[in-house]
Amino acid sequence: MAENGKEKPGLVKYVIAGLAISYALFHLYTGHFGMGEAYIQRIIHFGGGSLLLFLIVPMRKGQGKQALWPVDLLWIAAVVISMGFLLWNYSYIMTERFRFVDPLTSTERVLGVISVVLVLEGIRRTTGLILFFVVIAFIAYTFGGQFLPGIFHHGGVTFDTFIEQQYMTLEGIFGIPIGVSSTYVILFIIFGAFLEKSGFGNFLFKIATGMAGRFRGGPAKIAVVASGLMGMISGSSTANAVTTGAFTIPLMKKIGYHPYFAGAVEAAASCGGQIMPPVMAATAFVMAEYTGIPYITICKYAFLPGILYFVGVGLMVHFEAVKLGLKGIPPQDGWFRDLADWHLLLPLFVLVFLLLKHFSPMYSVIYSIFALLVVCQFRKSTRMGPLKILAALEQGAKSVLPIMSSCAGAGVIVGIVFVTGLGARFSAYIVDFSAGNLVLSLLTAMVVAIILGMGLPTTAAYIIQVALVVPALIKMGLPIHIAHLFVLYYSGLSLITPPVAITSYAAAGIAGSSPMRTSFEACKLTAAVYLIPMMFVFNPSLLMIGKPLIVVLTIISALFGISIFAAGVEGYLFNAMWLWERGIAVIGGILLLKPGVFTDAAGFLMILTVLAAQFSKRKTARR
Repeated sequence: MAENGKEKPGLVKYVIAGLAISYALFHLYTGHFGMGEAYIQRIIHFGGGSLLLFLIVPMRKGQGKQALWPVDLLWIAAVVISMGFLLWNYSYIMTERFRFVDPLTSTERVLGVISVVLVLEGIRRTTGLILFFVVIAFIAYTFGGQFLPGIFHHGGVTFDTFIEQQYMTLEGIFGIPIGVSSTYVILFIIFGAFLEKSGFGNFLFKIATGMAGRFRGGPAKIAVVASGLMGMISGSSTANAVTTGAFTIPLMKKIGYHPYFAGAVEAAASCGGQIMPPVMAATAFVMAEYTGIPYITICKYAFLPGILYFVGVGLMVHFEAVKLGLKGIPPQDGWFRDLADWHLLLPLFVLVFLLLKHFSPMYSVIYSIFALLVVCQFRKSTRMGPLKILAALEQGAKSVLPIMSSCAGAGVIVGIVFVTGLGARFSAYIVDFSAGNLVLSLLTAMVVAIILGMGLPTTAAYIIQVALVVPALIKMGLPIHIAHLFVLYYSGLSLITPPVAITSYAAAGIAGSSPMRTSFEACKLTAAVYLIPMMFVFNPSLLMIGKPLIVVLTIISALFGISIFAAGVEGYLFNAMWLWERGIAVIGGILLLKPGVFTDAAGFLMILTVLAAQFSKRKTARR
């Protein structure tokens, strides 16, 4: 979402600030005390967010600094009328409409169409044209699918059925995706805004610089560490890339990394935020809603794969730095003194503690915000006065708008998949195509997940696949949590996978490199991660499920596996690797990533072979 860097002048600026702050306070209040009715909560979330959206985001880029364009006034009026009608007639809708007693009136039809158009325009302004056209394609399918052959054929959906489902039930615009956005997601985004205003982002960058800056290729390692830490709270790979990349990419280029490699490092590291607890691009909350699995349990499942992700990317960066003979940046004297803002970590500990004590995510994050407001007063540099608090509330409300729009669009798609029966037919097709072979099913699901996720925000991509791909995996015998995590990982990876790799493109823009070459390099850096979902399907110990000893052995094996795999892909360990060494290293790494006694034994033997060759080279070089 962009405002073109131009602040609205005059009264409009204060109207926007007042509306945004009220919007954030409403969600904080209902997050703690509850709303009572999900339908009303979701209407206010979508309606209030849409008002902000049409006040803030211009209809087209470069539209200028005018206070408010006439066409935006029409959009605002459409929001007020369509959402106001639902709130005014709430009792009638709950008693009569949900029982399908009365036919739609002309007013309801018109307002229903307006609401769907509002969703489309909100998506176009905040997330771009890809999701916009995906939603339009699904709407066209609703009315044209009866003329299509094969699995895409359905019996037909009337106009009234479509409008009623999308506008007046909890199965369309106001379905589970917007429900999650209106409860969990916005509260965590507000929490992230408070952290940023307190100086938490600068604190994380200092930690990353102090930990990794002085080592070989230090700026690239700073990117990996900083993006990983930021990803834990932001959950947006593209946001991570443009935020931390503005600092790390120029530093990487300065010490000698190629521009395309610098952009790829930032894109790959930023993409890890999609699978790194605690936020996981908001999909952890959506997954909890769809699966019934507690949010903290999902975070536990995702922890080890997330660590493996960043270990793999970090090692690739290290091997490239050693191969090029790059140095780190000069150490900062007394950088530990710069970390005196350690107290800003306390709210995160509060958050994790409350989640482990089985408090709801909403209660946990609200109490964490209060904890932050207390601890930030400890030092002058982090102190938040009334103006900073209001600015954090305003920023949090504005930051949720792209997710709100994406979730509303995803709700439209999921409703269409349900009413047309496409999900059941698509799942049956995947099962039939694979002829009952699990590996072939997984490969098919992987390809479909990456293709469906290209260009879409991770949350939206994941929700679409919950409707289309997950049922097929469950039919093949996968447990529900593994099926959902499987598609989530590939939904996130689609953001750096060519040809539509929006996170790689964002990083390439900062690096001044070729977007396509940057995308392919990012894929190379994350090559091992494409294998991890396949591995935890066959052995859930990678998700920290099972006996403690088995889990510990799995962690050790996986860390060795990801290390040797990264060396094989990069072509360097202690020395440059011959082609046969690289092949053995890659195969050995894959065997170690797949838990099991025989695969581990074979993998370790391959590691020993590579190590022997590497040490032999070193001895020869010394002579």
